[in-house]
Amino acid sequence: MLALVITILRALFLILLYLFIFRLTTSMIEQIRNIDRSSGSLQYPENHPPVNHLPGQRHLITDGDGAILKVVTSGDDFIKIGEVFLLGDETRLGRGPGNHIIFSGHYASQEHTRIVYKQGQYWLEDLDSLNHTFLNDVPIDKQTVLANGDLIRIGDVIFHFVRWAYEMESDK
Repeated sequence: MLALVITILRALFLILLYLFIFRLTTSMIEQIRNIDRSSGSLQYPENHPPVNHLPGQRHLITDGDGAILKVVTSGDDFIKIGEVFLLGDETRLGRGPGNHIIFSGHYASQEHTRIVYKQGQYWLEDLDSLNHTFLNDVPIDKQTVLANGDLIRIGDVIFHFVRWAYEMESDK
């Protein structure tokens, strides 16, 4: 009799375990579908994370004054030379999925750096990354004001900071 009860309890435990795994899987699939539906019309390859990219932004960027980061050089699989990224009140850069500009290389931290628009200026701040953020080839260790034409380097990627539209036409 005891053996029968133990067998029934084992069977119930396995059934509950399989139901839990099934429910978890369906929930994850539904979340992935919701993310795909809300991502807008911009289509990326399967292995490419969402980025704040012009045109057809996938992350909502608000305010700022229209400044951009233009990729000058890149050794990153996800960031291509010539790409342009719009800056908002706060733009985060790093490997983590919550960032506006996402890197694929291990040289970038999960939350590597951020650019904040405050007091009418853009400020670059390294978020205690291991490999540092470089502004015009100088590592920064505190919030630093960005000037039009500055070069920001994170690993193999160099961005050209453009604050005014006429600068986009230069060869820099």
